[in-house]
Amino acid sequence: MRPSSGFGLIEIMVAIVISLLASLAIYQTFSTSEGFRRATLGNAQSSGGIAIMQIQKDLERSGYGIGSKRALNCNVVSKNANYTGFALVPVLITSVTGGSDQITLLYSNSTAGGMPALFGDGTTHSNSDNQLANILLAGEFKTGDLVVAWPDPGKGAQTDCPLFQVTCINADCVGAGTPPSTKDFVLRHDGAAAPLWNSTTVNQPFPAQLPINTTQLFDFGTMVRRTYCVFLTDDTSNPCTNAAGKIDGSLLSMDRSKDSAITASSWKTTSENVIQLKAQYGLDTTGGGDNLASNVNSWTSTTPANLREWQQLIAIRYAVLVRSNYPEKPDRAGNCNANADNAKFKWSGGDFNAPTDAKPSNTKWQCYRYTVHETVVPLRNQLRLNQPDLLS
Repeated sequence: MRPSSGFGLIEIMVAIVISLLASLAIYQTFSTSEGFRRATLGNAQSSGGIAIMQIQKDLERSGYGIGSKRALNCNVVSKNANYTGFALVPVLITSVTGGSDQITLLYSNSTAGGMPALFGDGTTHSNSDNQLANILLAGEFKTGDLVVAWPDPGKGAQTDCPLFQVTCINADCVGAGTPPSTKDFVLRHDGAAAPLWNSTTVNQPFPAQLPINTTQLFDFGTMVRRTYCVFLTDDTSNPCTNAAGKIDGSLLSMDRSKDSAITASSWKTTSENVIQLKAQYGLDTTGGGDNLASNVNSWTSTTPANLREWQQLIAIRYAVLVRSNYPEKPDRAGNCNANADNAKFKWSGGDFNAPTDAKPSNTKWQCYRYTVHETVVPLRNQLRLNQPDLLS
């Protein structure tokens, strides 16, 4: 028989030492990696970039469809109780002291949004009519489009702007309609076909008589009214209206519901790790030169109060404060030293508010690292309105 063989004591001790050394190396590698992960902003950098670019994309579209600078800030009214009583402006910033700002944008998604339609001569309309007749420059209007009628009152005055829905166009408008078309184009706004927007009897909210010689029609397609805001679980100063159940510290967006009230499901998460949003209007108060964003001579959080001030708006600047994904480990005494208790985070418009502790873990805000992302966006459709033209 062959004698049995195995590991000797020395061999076992050598194997144990090698295993301990390998375990120590693995632990140190993991510890270094974990420290690097906590100390860097990681996905937070991407989150900030996404937040900035998404808002920028919408700001570049904002104001498209507003066909005249004199129509800025008219009060849009409609039969639809969920979609009435808002200002016809490209951007609206809602600021709350001690809270995060909200940005609401308005723009058309119709190919006809860049040119207002006009009325031809020899036509009168009353609010008992069910169509608008003899329209010029309305060839791109489509059935289902939301259209703002702006009865220009002249002399810088502002008035209500009725909002209605097109139910048929031109030759598709079969049957009798009032007033009948004698030439050019027809836009019908029949209440039976679109009861949410148009009346079946008196066409609310049209005035008793449209001033045909000055009224213009702005086609907004499905009309985009989009709001961006930051959701924080315990923020009672400026919460996203009726939002609930979202991740603490996230940028939300919401397209204003046309046939229902705003609910939690109305909000979509645009980017995470965003804990504050700040924004300001850029005004050209001197009317200088080519109206480029470099001509901004007044940055303000105060919403323009009248037509003249809205016409001075040429740019928006905004910034987001972004928090790292993971907190750094506290020291042995349980204190976090990534930020001092009185640390401030700045952007071009001033200081961000002091961050709040992260939820649901209640981790101290001082344990995280932060970064600020900001940019300036010229409002190109607003700049276009400010140029001299024959229709404005």
